[in-house]
Amino acid sequence: MDSHRVTELASGLASRINNLAVASLGADSRALLAQQDELANQTLALIARDLNADTENFQHAIAALQAATDAADHAGRQLQRVGDAIKLTAKAISAVAKLLA
Repeated sequence: MDSHRVTELASGLASRINNLAVASLGADSRALLAQQDELANQTLALIARDLNADTENFQHAIAALQAATDAADHAGRQLQRVGDAIKLTAKAISAVAKLLA
């Protein structure tokens, strides 16, 4: 049960990042598409795991995913903020990777 929240956040972030990629051009679009692919892969891995919400890595992943989701939502309203979304998404991907390790 604990893994549902992190899985939902990862898949939701992947969707938002895909939307930003479509609205972006050039290097930003390519970076966002790569991040969307990684988040999609991580989502599949999260579905297969039974995770403990009491671990530090779990809490860090939740916080990083939420921050990246908020940044992606903000960037969707102001495309000049895409760089912030890319940076925070990279941190979220790293946090989920640590959780899955």
